[in-house]
Amino acid sequence: MEENLEDFYSTHLWKKCTKILLLFYNGLIPNQTMKDYVIEKIFLYEWFEEDMAVILEDYQKITDKIKNGRAHELSESDGNYLSTCTKGAGKGKDLRQQPFSHELAKQRAWELKSSYMTYLINHKIFNQSDQESVLANFRGEKKSFTEVVAEKILSYKGFSEQELYDRFEVNPKAKGKNSTLIRKILGLTGDLDKTKEFQKANMNLRVIRVDKNNLPKEDSPFKTYCFKELAANDSWESSHVYNEIYNKRFLFVIFKEIEPKLFVLDSIKFWGFQDRQLEEIQRVWQETRQIISDGVKLTQNGNKVSTNFPQSRINRILFTKLHATNTYYEIEKGKFVGKGSLSDTDELPDGRRITKHSFWMPKKFIKEILDGNWD
Repeated sequence: MEENLEDFYSTHLWKKCTKILLLFYNGLIPNQTMKDYVIEKIFLYEWFEEDMAVILEDYQKITDKIKNGRAHELSESDGNYLSTCTKGAGKGKDLRQQPFSHELAKQRAWELKSSYMTYLINHKIFNQSDQESVLANFRGEKKSFTEVVAEKILSYKGFSEQELYDRFEVNPKAKGKNSTLIRKILGLTGDLDKTKEFQKANMNLRVIRVDKNNLPKEDSPFKTYCFKELAANDSWESSHVYNEIYNKRFLFVIFKEIEPKLFVLDSIKFWGFQDRQLEEIQRVWQETRQIISDGVKLTQNGNKVSTNFPQSRINRILFTKLHATNTYYEIEKGKFVGKGSLSDTDELPDGRRITKHSFWMPKKFIKEILDGNWD
């Protein structure tokens, strides 16, 4: 079926799903089959007006990609609330002709993203406490989430970090100062990742300092992971890497160095990992799991200890390294090296404790993102 690429309200998705009847039942009761399930809640879903500006913007971005002959580059990360998912058996069996290029593309269907539906279920259907909204003061203006964020943040373009810290009364020495700053610029009182829009889009804030050539000053870390859990869980879609990294959308806020150690607010960028990066990300995930399962190799050189985890010089998109101010490694049973303490460590499957680790994005890869090489 050919899809309408000009008008969202003429798409197969809109015509078929203008109203959706959702039935909720408890399917986790042991020894029960579907005929035993009791429907606990019914909800008639109709598209929420407050979300339509974002959904229409997502539709425009996706259809523009198709019309530019880039359907083979579509990814679930393309939209904030609305996206496309692959259909079929996979492994190259579902490639189709695309309308504006000779290159084959994966068969896809429209989807409302799981993070968006999870938010609706929790806060609209089961009535959990409502959350702050970035769009709260823009009702009626029909501006999308990304437009409002860009307008608010970039109204301070050219301001130095210190000027912004002073203006918004943020302690420049405080942990999480950048998150606090962006939250205050957006006029929010609570955590940014708890707002309606950030939860619906599964979005993560990244404040990045770059030099005059757009090269970030540092690699960018994700949350620390538990060695045992990472090694034990072989399910990709429930893995730490999928949920905390690959399935996220990112808001990059860029501060650029214009003089030595003087950084000013320069730009923002919304971005998400794409299908063409999936193979390498999964490879790093699997290699890390295998190293943990086989036993992490520790190499001591004086008071320094190195590991055999995937490093940035080999892995251009994702790598593993320690995530702690102080290091502490159990090189032998009960014998530790480093200036840290047990609180800086996590236990390996073999019982040893080593410094907590996380996955990181290399700064060269972040530069490629900011330069538009992965749009």
